[in-house]
This record gives sequence, structure tokens and C-alpha cells, in this order.
Amino acid sequence: MPYFLSPLINQAPFILVGLGGLAFLIAFHELGHFIFCKLFNIYTPSFSIGFGPVLLAKKIGTTLFKLSIIPLGGYVEIAGSQELGQGEQLHSQAQDETSFAKKPFWQKFLVMIGGILFNLIFAYIAFIATFWIGAPKTQLLYPTIAIPTVAQVMEQSTAFNIIKTGDIVLSINGEKLEGSIESYIKRISTPTKEPVTVTVKRKNEILTIPLTPTIQKIRGVETASLGIIFEMKEPTAMPLKNAIFAGIAETHRWIANILQDFRYLLSEKKFGKMAGPLMIVYTSAQLAGKGFLIFLLFLAIISINLAILNLIPIPILDGGQIVFHAIEALFGRPLHEKTQYVIHLLCWILFLCLFVFLSWQDIMRILAPFLTQIGLLNG
Repeated sequence: MPYFLSPLINQAPFILVGLGGLAFLIAFHELGHFIFCKLFNIYTPSFSIGFGPVLLAKKIGTTLFKLSIIPLGGYVEIAGSQELGQGEQLHSQAQDETSFAKKPFWQKFLVMIGGILFNLIFAYIAFIATFWIGAPKTQLLYPTIAIPTVAQVMEQSTAFNIIKTGDIVLSINGEKLEGSIESYIKRISTPTKEPVTVTVKRKNEILTIPLTPTIQKIRGVETASLGIIFEMKEPTAMPLKNAIFAGIAETHRWIANILQDFRYLLSEKKFGKMAGPLMIVYTSAQLAGKGFLIFLLFLAIISINLAILNLIPIPILDGGQIVFHAIEALFGRPLHEKTQYVIHLLCWILFLCLFVFLSWQDIMRILAPFLTQIGLLNG
């Protein structure tokens, strides 16, 4: 075995854990569709996690539950749902009261949005559980679990050599931080070149220091920074009530961040910065090795990504299906079958091209350190 592949081989158990985590997120998403189908008495012939040859199958009630060999996807087969490109669903056009096609728009909408809702529900539960158990010291939760003690000052910042590691920031422009850096973030992130007054405690001395923020463009948005990185709290379990509020706030923070990322990637056409399925699996494997809570946080973030991704109004995603059903509800009839076919086909071609591009990019990113070692890439 080539020696440069040994790190990948050593990570094999964590890769399996990562795949299992992603398969769980897919199953939870599909469970959202499935539960709403059951609520509205819609026949679901099969529920599959993965694609390709079936590894395991068991029929429970009227539904055949399947685990297939390729875990990067899944579906619920819904009788009467014409989703071109979804394979077996085309053969389930039941014409009785259990058909999806016979249901009113509001029920169709809830069935389609069910997976997205379940992705968000998982994120809420995961973040709440993390704060309840005791949030780990991880950049995934920065700045939420940061404290106003300086851990590092960036060299290129105006604060370098002025603010010292270990300083405790007491206030910004007279506004006390009171053990939290939320007010610091709000005050500093406003893009301005006007100096700010930072009051710090250094050992037994109180110092008031004027600093001029540096303006940076992050994800296409201008923001100001002093270049100060704060320390993070030691893991401390919160009471359940506090954990609920903290978990909800953290979920909302990540929703806002991911929406901003999506807008930036799409508006600036920065597709090269996107992570594909292989990089997601590789990253999940690395984080699985760092402990259960960090892995759980990563899955929560991926779950939010899946929810937002599925809102995009293209036919192969839930958002596109909602648009098609809304058109049918508004005009009293669906789009012409050939029109739907062409739209689906074009979307699938674009999706497959993007999948291949991102997968190749992922392979190069993952193998780059090893290829550099053997001289196939410049360092």
C-alpha cells in the first residue's frame, strides 16, 4: 500500500461513522415527508436510504423500508407524486383516496416541506442537547462560547503589539461586555474606520486604548475587525431552560450565516469554494474523531445546509416541487408533461455536472497533502 494513503486508511472507521451520520440526516429528512404522508393517508410503497442495489429490506405495514449501497441520498416513494428523475415513484400513480395527486395543495405543501422542517428540528435538538450536556471548546461555536479574554491578536491588525494575550476586555466605547462578547461583535462588526475605545484589564491595571478597526470583506459583506480572537469557555452544562434558549439562538445564527454563504456563492459565482459530497464525508470523518458532541454539531450544521438547499426552487429539490404544485393550484392544472420533462432533464444534467465537478475538486483537496509529499503537486 502506498505510504501516503495510510492516513486515509487509518481514518476508515471514522469515514464509516461520517457516512452513517450523513445517512441518518437523509433518513431524518425523508422521515419528515413520510410522517406527513401518513398524517394525510397517502400511500408510501417504499422508503429508501441510499441508491443502487439494496442491502437490507423489510416491509412494515404497507411500506417497504430499504437500505441501499450508495448512502448519498434517499427517497420516499409517494403514490401519485410525479417527480421525474425519482425512478420508482413514476410507477406509483394510485388513483384512489390514498394518492398524493388527489390531495389538496396545503397537504401537498406540508408533505414537500416536511423534510426541510425535520432538518431544522434536528438542528434545534442537536444544539440544545450540546448546550445542555456542555458545549465543547470548538470553533464551530465561536463566538457564542467565547469569553472576553484575549487568546490571540492578528499580526496585520492595529491591535497587534497593543492588546496583549491574556488581556480581559471590559468595554467598547464605554459599553460593558459583562462576561459576553455579543456587544463587542455588534459594535465592532459595523463597517467604520472611526477609532473605538477599548478598555482592558491587564493584570491589576486598567487601560483605555484607542484602536482603528480594519475593514474586511467577508462572504461579500463589508465588516470591521480589530483582529482580536477571544478564548472560549470550558465545557459547562447549562440548565435545560437556558440550553433551550441558547440552542435556538445558535440555530438561528447558523441559519443566518448559511443563508449569507449561499447568497455569496450564487451571486459571486464562487462555485469553486463549495464543498462536494466527498469533502463533507471527509470532514465528518475528521470531526467524528474529535468526539461525539463536535460530530453532533457538524451534523446540525449540515442539516441546516440541507434544509436551505432544498428550498431552492428547482424541480429536483423540494422547493421546486412546491413551485410546481403551487402552479397547479393557481391555474387548476399542472404544467404540460413535456414541459416538466424538459425542465427536470435540464436540471438533472446541470446537477450531475456540478456533482462531478465538486467531487473532482473534493478529491484534489483531500489528496493534495499526500500528492505534495510525493512531489506530484507543488507545495
